Amino acid sequence: MSKYTRKQRVKTEDEFVSLGQGLLDKARTYGTPIAIAAATAVAIVGAVWAGSGYLSGKAEQATETFGRAARIYEAELITDATTPPKNEEENPIPHFKTDKERADATLAELDTLDKKFGSSEAARSAALLRAGVLFDQARYDEAEAAYKKFLEKASDPPLRAAAQEGIGMTLESRGKLDEALAAFKTLETSGQGTSKSGEYYHDRARIDQARVLARKGDRAKATEILKDLLGKLGPTSPLKDDVQSRIAMLETP
Repeated sequence: MSKYTRKQRVKTEDEFVSLGQGLLDKARTYGTPIAIAAATAVAIVGAVWAGSGYLSGKAEQATETFGRAARIYEAELITDATTPPKNEEENPIPHFKTDKERADATLAELDTLDKKFGSSEAARSAALLRAGVLFDQARYDEAEAAYKKFLEKASDPPLRAAAQEGIGMTLESRGKLDEALAAFKTLETSGQGTSKSGEYYHDRARIDQARVLARKGDRAKATEILKDLLGKLGPTSPLKDDVQSRIAMLETP
């Protein structure tokens, strides 16, 4: 099992689970385009670990490098008055003062992953995190290209759904509302609702369509879509509060 012991591997896997849950909680809380990187990151973490089994050598190092990039992007920002917590890890996650510094560090870590392990499954999956980071940095042209490049080789349905939503987000952010609406309709009808992750993105696609329709001035159609969706969401859906809030805003004169 290479130089990594089983104890080290279990510890790392536990860290991935914790990281993934934290990112998912953030995505569910925000429910907005800015959460796309967090949502895609948690999808990637789950997919990479689920398909990896017990790796050795370069494959394990590649997965851990990806994990470090995701942890960097999830790191809390600090201020001049903040004392960074003590960390006794051999290669601790650094602390940053701005979103840009953190994003640049994440992209640099992903560059390292591509340079050292470009042919690995981790590197191919982590391309989706790169696209999300570029989106969050308002580098929409680059983000769209990254999402499309990811889709060329991706086969996992939830990850493909995340990338398809990302494409719609980049178009919407650039004011290309008709193209964005088409992208979100593709996401809704792409047959990705075969798992909990797929259903989550399927439902988000309808929220995305309603948001774009509202921006186009069709508040009535946007409200209709959201009310229909609300009636189909389960009581514990992470999207329920967001949908209710959007309906209330649309119905406010």
